Amino acid sequence: MIAVRTEDRENRGNRMIRLDNMLPHAFLVGVMKMVDKNGPLETIDWLQEIGEELATLEGPGFEGARENNINYLPVCPFGSEITEFLEIYESPAQFDDVVNAMYELKNASENPWDYPALTHVLGILQHSYTRKRAELAGARIYNLGSKSPNSDFIQFNEEAIEKAGMAKEEVRSILDKAFYVYKIVYPEKE
Repeated sequence: MIAVRTEDRENRGNRMIRLDNMLPHAFLVGVMKMVDKNGPLETIDWLQEIGEELATLEGPGFEGARENNINYLPVCPFGSEITEFLEIYESPAQFDDVVNAMYELKNASENPWDYPALTHVLGILQHSYTRKRAELAGARIYNLGSKSPNSDFIQFNEEAIEKAGMAKEEVRSILDKAFYVYKIVYPEKE
């Protein structure tokens, strides 16, 4: 086992980084280092490229459950990894920097409905992956809302909800059983 630094162990209990979770933790440390080295905007681009590459390898389609062109994920991708990581590293400022930068991009965009509703930094990777797989399937998606794997915190994308012609309460209801909610739109039906 690889232990966290000795001086941090007292503050963080006896949490250990084990070989079975080393890769996800290394990736999350990599996100922090990427922000330190290149800034949050470059990190956003990097996370999006990773998501798109994984989606291209996977091919067209949708993860999770579907009802009436609503796609939702009852399991939170990366949920246990991000939760465990935050127990060790608390809430890294770099993660907040990336999320805040993404929301600045969204607020400055003419198409804010194309952005993710983020509850954690890996939501950027998840959104890019889901969007690319939908695109490969001849569709587009709007991320209507997300729920945090660590708490009851919910984030909505108000513009996407409006674009999808839904009510916020409908999205909230789906988030009772899911972590991500997407509206699937086929271009010929738009």
